[in-house]
Amino acid sequence: MTSGIQKIEVFLISYACLIVSTVVVLSYLNVGQVDIYVAGFAIEYFIVILATAPYTPEESRRQRLIGIIFLIIFTGIVIERVLQLLM
Repeated sequence: MTSGIQKIEVFLISYACLIVSTVVVLSYLNVGQVDIYVAGFAIEYFIVILATAPYTPEESRRQRLIGIIFLIIFTGIVIERVLQLLM
């Protein structure tokens, strides 16, 4: 069984690899909109959290807070895009 520190390390390494790959791919595709990067990072965060769970209660609280922040930002981006389409 792995300890909490090792799970966090797996989380950090996995998330860092996904972020780097996203930046490389989106840069190759000449995507210049920051909101697309942030939305991708938020989705990746939730995927890695689910893939590397469970955590200690303290780690879960911290990650829940970060998840809520990412969800709010992601929701704002989606709302902004929908409003752009409707206008």
